[in-house]
Amino acid sequence: MVAADLVVRDLVFGLLLGCVFSVVAHGLNIIWGIVKVINIAHGEFIMLGAYGAYFLNLFAGLTPLEAAPVDAAIGLLVGYAFYYTFLHRELRDKETITLQSEMVTLAATFGLSLFVSNLAIILFTGNPVGINYNPGTLQFGYLHVPLAALYVAILSVLIITGTWLFLERTFIGSAIRAYAQDVTATELVGANPAKVASLATALGFAVTMAGGALLTVWIPVGINPLMGALYAPISFVIVVLGGPGKMWGSLVGGLTLGVVIDVVQAFTTVEIAYAAAFLILIPVLVFRPEGLLKR
Repeated sequence: MVAADLVVRDLVFGLLLGCVFSVVAHGLNIIWGIVKVINIAHGEFIMLGAYGAYFLNLFAGLTPLEAAPVDAAIGLLVGYAFYYTFLHRELRDKETITLQSEMVTLAATFGLSLFVSNLAIILFTGNPVGINYNPGTLQFGYLHVPLAALYVAILSVLIITGTWLFLERTFIGSAIRAYAQDVTATELVGANPAKVASLATALGFAVTMAGGALLTVWIPVGINPLMGALYAPISFVIVVLGGPGKMWGSLVGGLTLGVVIDVVQAFTTVEIAYAAAFLILIPVLVFRPEGLLKR
């Protein structure tokens, strides 16, 4: 019999874990939902964000929370380079994303994924590293909540809220939303489609790498070149659960996955908990293929 206090603890930790899962997946959601490109290399850039936080901590003494904005700035530059290197030639002057474009971008990002992961093994070796960041705990009766996880959860929600406000309340955001709905409509609002798509891609990479930095709080000894193999599938499941292109969908999908993983662990093993979390994708695809979030 599982004690009620253990279930409550796992529920709280599941919500905290879900927040960081949300922001890790949010960058993929932006690129997939707006530019209509499925970035197979998403996990590798989560990994690079985590290593960025590690080296910023090692050489500059920055905490993962302080490293996240630096990673985001680097991600912006990487995103622009990624767009003009891998996507621009295929997507420019096209009103819709054709099957050929999908195949070309999938192949390109898959090749990039292999290149980055193997280069990371050469540069960083396969030995896992981590960041020692422990600002203490917050106690609520029998419940002890790590402040690091709480800070990361708050910052994750703020990042998702910030991107939503940017897209909903600014002219550039309106142009990006127009691009997501109809490429031709982008020109009608006075914007250049290529510049809009490159900005959306850069924004997605910025959030992805910032998410990788925040993720290091949850894996204090687990930063390694192959970590993307775990967090990329998690990100894809979250985006599908919430609905591609729905900014709050990242949070809905992330919280759902985090709660399922942590609560199921109270009754069974970690492996079965992750399997159960991925299993919920099947009924969602069958009954709500547009995602759990309505809009």
